[in-house]
Amino acid sequence: MQKSYLCIETHPDHPNMVRIVMRETRPRGGETASSAAHEPTLRYAARFNDGEAALMHTHENLRRRLVDIDSHLYRVPLNQAIAAAETVSLRHQRAYLDPDLDQSSLGEIEAYSNRYRLLKRRKDLFFETMGYIGIGLLLFNLFAFSVA
Repeated sequence: MQKSYLCIETHPDHPNMVRIVMRETRPRGGETASSAAHEPTLRYAARFNDGEAALMHTHENLRRRLVDIDSHLYRVPLNQAIAAAETVSLRHQRAYLDPDLDQSSLGEIEAYSNRYRLLKRRKDLFFETMGYIGIGLLLFNLFAFSVA
């Protein structure tokens, strides 16, 4: 378990794609956007107490959008990628959010975040229900076959 920063970057050579990377040090945003046209641009960063787990949970949210596993490249809108990282249920603190994002983008991030939270609650409820059904079947077998 190592503290690190989960960063979401965009690149002009890969439109409609994001790259999710881990960094040991605090990334600085805004510098790469103006420095060179063919450099990745930091769009979001958050500090997690367990960076590898955060990357795994973010990948779980975006797994169907994966393009290249080695470079952590996803074909997903930026707003959806940020929401996937924001809704990871590990302790984290937002370190950077691109100031160029307008109010409608922030609203989309909130909408995607609500969707991810709802899906997680439904999945948790499903597995909790399955657990209770399993315990019920075990108790049924215990009492039904111990009497005979």
